[in-house]
Order: sequence, then structure tokens, then C-alpha cells
Amino acid sequence: MTPKKRKRLRYVVAAVLVGLVAGIAILFATGPVHIPLLGSLLAYQGTRGQVELSIGSASVDFTAPDGINILISDARAEIAGGSPVSISLPELTAPLNRDALLSGKLHFSSLILTRPHVRIVLAGGPAKFPEMGPLMEAVDRVSDVVDDQFARRGLSFVKIRDASFELAGSIPRRYRGIDADILRDDNRSIRAFARVAGNISTWRLELARNAPPGANAKSIGVVVNGITLAELLGPNAKSVQGKGLGLPASAKIESRLTGDGKFVSANAVARVRNGWFQLGKTLVAFDDAALSLLFEAGQDAIEITSSHVIRGNSRIFFTGSVSPVAGDSPEWQINLDSEYPQFGSADVPEEPHMLDGVQIRARFDPLEKLLSVDRFTARSGKAVVHGVASLQITPEGPYLALAADGELIPVAVAKQLWPITLVPPARRWIIERLKGGLIETVSYTGALRPPAFDPRDPDPGWAGDDMRLDMTFSDGAVTPVGDVPQIDGLDGTLTIENETLTVTATGGTATASSGGKVTLPDGVFAIQNLPLRDGKMASVKTRMEGSASDLGAMVNSAPFRVLDRADLKNDGVEGAGELEITASFPLGNEIDLADIDWQATGRLTNFSDSNPIMGHTVRKSDVALEANKDQVAITGKGILDGLQADIDLVVPLGESGVAARQDVVVALNAKQLKEKGVDLTAFLQGNMTLSVAKVSDGQEFVIDLKQTDVRLQALGWQKAKGVPATASFKLVETDTQRRVKDFKLVSEGVDVAGSMQLSMAGDLVSASFNTFKLRPGDNVEVDIQKATDGRYDIIFAGSSFDGRGLIKSMRSPGGSKGAGDFSGGARIAANIDRVTGFNNQAIEKFSGKIDTGAKGLVSADLKGLVNGRANFEFTVTDQGGTQAAIGRFANTGATLRFLDLYKRMRGGTGVLNVAMADENSWVGDFNVRSLRITEDPAIQRIREQNRSNRIPDGRAINTNEAADTASFETLDINFSREGELLTISRGALQGNALGGTVSGSVDLSQQTLNLTGTFVPIYALNNFFAKIPLLGFALGGNSGEGLIGVTYRLSGSVSDPVLSVNPISAIAPGIFRKMFEFQAN
Repeated sequence: MTPKKRKRLRYVVAAVLVGLVAGIAILFATGPVHIPLLGSLLAYQGTRGQVELSIGSASVDFTAPDGINILISDARAEIAGGSPVSISLPELTAPLNRDALLSGKLHFSSLILTRPHVRIVLAGGPAKFPEMGPLMEAVDRVSDVVDDQFARRGLSFVKIRDASFELAGSIPRRYRGIDADILRDDNRSIRAFARVAGNISTWRLELARNAPPGANAKSIGVVVNGITLAELLGPNAKSVQGKGLGLPASAKIESRLTGDGKFVSANAVARVRNGWFQLGKTLVAFDDAALSLLFEAGQDAIEITSSHVIRGNSRIFFTGSVSPVAGDSPEWQINLDSEYPQFGSADVPEEPHMLDGVQIRARFDPLEKLLSVDRFTARSGKAVVHGVASLQITPEGPYLALAADGELIPVAVAKQLWPITLVPPARRWIIERLKGGLIETVSYTGALRPPAFDPRDPDPGWAGDDMRLDMTFSDGAVTPVGDVPQIDGLDGTLTIENETLTVTATGGTATASSGGKVTLPDGVFAIQNLPLRDGKMASVKTRMEGSASDLGAMVNSAPFRVLDRADLKNDGVEGAGELEITASFPLGNEIDLADIDWQATGRLTNFSDSNPIMGHTVRKSDVALEANKDQVAITGKGILDGLQADIDLVVPLGESGVAARQDVVVALNAKQLKEKGVDLTAFLQGNMTLSVAKVSDGQEFVIDLKQTDVRLQALGWQKAKGVPATASFKLVETDTQRRVKDFKLVSEGVDVAGSMQLSMAGDLVSASFNTFKLRPGDNVEVDIQKATDGRYDIIFAGSSFDGRGLIKSMRSPGGSKGAGDFSGGARIAANIDRVTGFNNQAIEKFSGKIDTGAKGLVSADLKGLVNGRANFEFTVTDQGGTQAAIGRFANTGATLRFLDLYKRMRGGTGVLNVAMADENSWVGDFNVRSLRITEDPAIQRIREQNRSNRIPDGRAINTNEAADTASFETLDINFSREGELLTISRGALQGNALGGTVSGSVDLSQQTLNLTGTFVPIYALNNFFAKIPLLGFALGGNSGEGLIGVTYRLSGSVSDPVLSVNPISAIAPGIFRKMFEFQAN
């Protein structure tokens, strides 16, 4: 070849080379370039020992900002061993070390792994779980691969982004979102720092593997912070961030291996602070919980080294072991032992208690997720508890069954040991209310279904006899409800049966706030419907005995406050008694009185209270009590306001709206009533029964007057003892007065109705009786008004009035004087169509005015028509210090019969004149003209003596008159009064046929009379002889006596006098007749 051709050839080759280089340069300048066989070369170089590496493709990127990068896609590494490891590398970036490349070496400055996935298969099956040894050996093998790559490739660090890690086996685990940085020092110490975005929260992991060159031992340390219990328990564990199983925990593993990577031992410690988890509605909290496990090569058992659970004053340190059960069973045997554990629950306000020890022997089946406690034993001195249990976790939730029995357990210890998850309401009540005692024996069985552990499920998770407890206790102390004082010395039982907790106790005593002792012979407390999550009801029934003041202090404890709500005081109370109380209320921390339905019954004996009860003082009473949240009812017998009474009181409690009632029945007499400030002695005499009832606007009184002598002296009315009579009225009091409303007096023929107004001192101010019927014929109304001078204005008006009682009263001593409120006198006005008197006589169109004072009658002006025909007038006038009485009677006989003074007079026009120097000193005369005396025994006798019926001149005596009847022209009587003695000094009757005399006296105080007199026949003849002075004296007698006559004597009671006649005087001359006349005694 010629030089020229050679030169041309060189140019062509150079151009080709330049073009080739330019093409390659242009190719690599566009981005990563796939290099065939590069992946195979790298896979070949990475496959060593137990590691087999495969690479899908490899590229070179000359455009990377930090130099030349090798990009590897779809790489996979398999690391053989007891627990195979698979590493998938979807994307790996390896920056080339330029300095090493210039020297002909292929080194990487770092590795960047994107979305790698590491999978470790823990072989051996579930019986080997947890397989700490194979896991640590797998971690060591991975660490060897990393260490080899660091050493061969001269790596400075490995960066991992968005990795995932999977543990395959019986209980798989998978963690995603892992970012990690791996470093290696010259002493073959590998450190990894990872940040894991867990399912619940982000947590951090730090791993250190130490394998010094030439050493015969390796170590692996793992520290985890912020991982949750849910992450450790697996994907099926449910939790919420920051709550329960979502609380962050820390874990630490320290493992030792041989120089060739064989597992020797590992100590794993997990710890959670300030954690809690929820079982049903119950929160189980702890301050610090740590579990330390020791794994050793060749040992199936896992040793539990010193671990603990701490919550407040509860400190449980324990050790134990976990080991697989021999044979093909998947179960693990769990042994736990704790010496001197201390229990001091935060919700038990008592000193913590340290037990001698606790032992637990249990089995766990990971396939069935079943924990079986074959034996639980707790001891503290003589106290011992034995139990068995099972807990199975199912897709529906946990199932728990528990059985336990014990003996000689102090209540304080039982409260500390009672699991917080078992019947929380009953546990809470016992913690708060049961203050002491000894549990002699206890036996418990219980079964809980999954709803019990789910607070959102309305199903409580147990029913009926799923829960059963039988307990006997002695010397117990309990505070039953609210602030009721503690009850000590109780012996009894506590049972849970048919969804009801029942405490039955006897022999208790309590110290009331008043300082005294109250005994409680028996009592029952119960909580019904235990399975209910909300709305449980409790009930209590107890009997108390003690002094009245101590019983009062007990029922005045909160929340009842019976005395306070009834406005009653407890100081000054005496007596003793018993109370039986029943109450039901919703179970809760705070009990509102409105939610308590309670009743109390009891008796108090010899009860006295110096404080008024509804305005009354009660002494020496035996009463029965019935109370509820609305009222207190008190019934019985005792001394009320100083009087023996039947008591029936209703005292409202608070704003219950119940009407107060004072049904008090008092047995008393007028004298006792007077001592109480009500003087009715002028009207009442004898025993009576007074019933008092409280009504809305006052008090209702009913008085049984059957055994009472009732007198209205001013009206001459009297109800004798034994005749039924009842008075009733309503008393309404204001600050200034008392009103008597609906007054009614009812007896045989009596009907009085009206109203009265009284002063605060009890004096009558006014009265109005629209019905005033003292006798069957009465039909009048009465109005009474107290005047400014202290006397009363009384008005009678009506169609008829029976005046016989009034007449009889006026005739009696002091009859014109007032009594009681009327003792100062009264002004009486009357307008009555008909006034009935004695002997079928009446005064019609009666009108009058009577003025009385403290000493009796002051003035009077009375008018009417006797029997509707004869005028009747009677006046009393004031004569300047004396009084003059004048009466004019058109029919004197009828008037006397009306007044029941003399029944035998017929007709006659009469005039009465009386001069009264004072009330007890009178002088007067009574003159009647044209009258007739009938039915008189003396007249009849004298006529029988004169059988000839003729007078001496031969004329016949008037035979038209009956034998006992005589007519007279005049009747003249002169009388006087001194004190209570009325003396008739002269009385003379003058007629054509007969004449007569009368004289004597009437004792007004004794209502007796002693009158003597004479009837003489043939008056004109006898009178003729009597006019001859000497002969008349000898043959006749005194002036007006006549010659021949009959003397008589009228004596005895004014109302029923006895008439005696001396017949001898009919034939004796007048001078001798004096010898036979009756002598006034």
C-alpha cells in the first residue's frame, strides 16, 4: 500500500473512530444506557457463599450530577440458612467511585435502594414461635451480606427508601414505609437507623451488629422506640393512635452469636409507660409495664426474667417461663411467680397491701388463641385464693371464663385484688361502701362473652347465672348510701345470683352524728340488673333501733335530710324506738335525692320533743312513723300541748307539694282547756274529745261532746252528759286575727251553723250564725259584734224561737248576768215572729231590747202579743242609780203560764211595779184585776166542806164554776227582796164567793219556796162579822181572812212545789184558826 493510501486509510479510520466516539458520546449524553452482560457480571460478582444474586438489567448513567451511576433493576438476593431470607430490589442506584475507576477497580461510593422488600421465613412451625434464634441468625446473615458489600465495593453508606419488611411464619408481620441509613466502620460494626411509618404511628429502630475480625463471637442489638403494642401483636390487633394498644412502647433486644453466626442467647425487653387498654367499659391503666424474656440456644423454654407492672401503689414484680408443651401440641406452658407483690388500686382509698406471693400456671394455644389458667394461687398470711380461668381471642372478640374460691381474706385485701374488669359497678360499690371485715369464705364463677369487652355493644356480654358469687363475711363495716354513718360489726353473706348482687347482714351498730349508738339487727342491700351497662338500680332495707335523737340523726344524713326538709330539729328529743327503712336508687357516684325512692316505718316510745312539731309540743308519746320522700306521717297517743291526745300528723318534706295535716285527737276537759288559754268553763263541763286536722288554709277541729255537759246559760239551753253532740269548725289564723269558719254544732234537735272572728288572745270579736236552732221549733239567725266598750251587740231575728230555756235561765240566780266573753254585759235586740213559752203559751210579734252589764240587767223594753191577742209589755228603766221595772199584761194568767210562774190563773189584767235599789234589793207590788183561779186543791177542799152550797141569806153559790175554780176581782201582792230572799209580806185575793191570803218567802239561790195562806168561803158574810171590832176579832181573823177558811202551805222546789191543806181550820173560829195554821219554818 502506498503511503498515500495509508494516509488516506488513517484518515478514514480516524474519522470512523471520531464518529464512533461521537456517537457513543451522544448516546451516553442522552441518559442511562443499558449495557448488556453488565447485570450478569454484577450478579456473578455478588453471588458468594449462601448468597445468590440475580439482576434483571443494568444501565450506566453518565448524566448523573454526582458522576457515573450504575442503575440496577429487578435484582433479587436469596440468602440460604435455617431461616431463608429473600431480598427484592426493584431499583438500586450505585454511584461509581471515579478514583477507583481510574485505577481499574469497580467500586461504588454508596448504594441507594428504592422500595426494597426483605422477607424472612421463620421455619419450624408455630410451636417454635417466637423463634428468636432463627431470626437473629437471619439478621446476622443479612448483616454479613451488607458487610461484604461494604468491604468489596468500598461503600461509605447504604441508603434505603420506602422499604418493606416481612416476617413469614405462624404469626406473620409486615412493616412498610421504612427509610433507613446503614453505616459500617473499620471494625466490621454495622449500624442501621430506620424510621418506620407503622400502621398506627411512626416509630424508630436502631440496629447494631458487632463482628470484630478474628473474634469468635458476634452481637446484635436492636432498640425500638415508639412502636405500639398493636404493631407487635399483629395486623388483627385493633387500636386507635395514642389509646390502649395504640400507646407507644419501647423494646430492646440484645443477642449473642458465635463467630460463625450460630445463635447463643438473646434478651428481649419490652416496656410501656403510662399505658392503658379497655375491656368493655372498664379502663385498665398502668404507669409502667416491662416484660423481659431470655432466649437461649438449645432451650425450648423462654425464661421470663425480672419483669414488672406498676400502677400507683400497685407494684408487681414477677419471673417465670414460657415453654412449649411436649408432643405435637401447639400449646405453650406459661409459669409466672411473684414474691411479695403489692396491690394498691388507684380507686381504692386505702393503704396498699403486700401479699406473700402469687403463682400462675397457664397454657397458651397460639392456633386457637386460647389462654388457659390451670392454677392461680395468691397467699397473704392465713388468707388464700385459688382460681382457674380461660381466655380465648376469636374473630368476634374475647371469651373469658373464671372460677375462684378463697378463705380468711380481709375485706381490704379483697378490694385490692378484685379484678377491675369483673362486674365493675359491684366492685365500685364494695370499694366505696365496704370499709372492713373478714371474708370467711368466697366462691366465684363467671363467664364473659365478646360484647362485654366492647363498650360500643349494648349487649353486656353475660346474663342469668353466667356470673355467680357466694361469700360469707364477719365483723364487716359498711356505709350504705350517701352520708349515712358507717355500720360496724356486721355478719352476713354477699351473693351474685340471677343478675342481682345481694348483701344480707345482721348484728350491726352505727354511731349517729349525735354521738349515740344505733343497732341494726338486720339489713339487705341489693344491686339489680347487674349486666346492664347503664341504669342499674340498687336497693337497701334495714332495721334500726336506738334513742329517738340518734334515729333522727341517722335519717337526717344526706341524701335523705328528712328532719331538715321537714323543718324539724333533733335537739331536745327524748324517747327510744325502731325504724325500718327501704330505699331504691340508681347506682352511681353521685346520688340525687330526687332519684331515691324510699320509705321508712317505725315506732317511738315515750317520745318527747321540746321543739314544736307543726306548732305543737309533744311529750311522753307512743307514736308510729311512716315516711317517704314526700312526707312524714306521725300517728299515736301522747301528750300534745300538755293534753292527752290521739296524734295524726302529716309533715311535708321540702317542696313535695303534699298538704300538711294535723289530725290530733285530744282527750281533755274545760279546765284543761282553760289552762291552755281557751276559757269555756262557763259553757262546758266534763270530758270531751278534740280532733284537730291541718288543712291547706288552717286547721279543722271536730269536738265530740257526748260526755260533756254543754250550757248556754244566757239562753237557758243545756245538753246533758251522755247525749251525743258534735262541734266542728275550721280555724284560719293570720297575723292579726283568727277566723272560725264553717262552725257547726249538732246534737239531738240542735243545729247551729255560722262563723266567728276571734282576737289573737282568743276573745270573740264577732259572730254570725245563719242557722241557730237549739230546739226543734227554732228558726232564727244570730249576729254578734263586740263594741268598743267591750260589750257585745247581739241581734236575734227569725220566725220562731223556743224561749223556755231562756225564761228558766232568767228565773235562776244570776240569770241576767253574762258568762265567759259576755261577762261584761251585752245589748240584745230581738225581732221574732213567735216565741214559744211554757204551758203551750206563745208570744207573737215579739220585739225587744235588753241591756245587761257586769252586774246583770240594766234596761229592757219588751213587747208582744200573748197567744197573738193580749198585749204584753215589760220595761226596765234607769232611775239615776236605781231601776224601775214596769210590766203591763192584758192576759196575766197566760203571761204567768208563759213564764211558768203560775199555771192556775186565767185572764186578768195585771200591772207589775218594782223599784230596784240595786240588783239584790227590791220593793214592789203586783196587782191583777178580774182573774180566775182554776184547778186549785185548796178551793176544792173548802167547797167540799160547804155541802149546802148556800150562803146564810139563802142564796145559792154560783154553781157554774167547777169545784176547784173561783173568780176574783182583785189580786194584790206586796213583796221585797234582800239578797237571795224574796219575801211576800202581803198577798190578798178578793172575790164574791171566796177570798184568800198568801205570805212567805222564796229562796232564789236554792230555788225553793215556803208560802202559807188561807182561802175563806162566803166571803161577804165572813167579812161582815169581821167588821164588828171585838166580835170580828174573836170570830174572824186578820183583815181579809173571813170567819171560816182553809189554810194551806206551798213548799219545796219552785219548779214543782208541794201543796198541803189543813181541813180543821174550816170549822174553827178565826181566833182559834190561828192555832192550826202552818207555821213558816
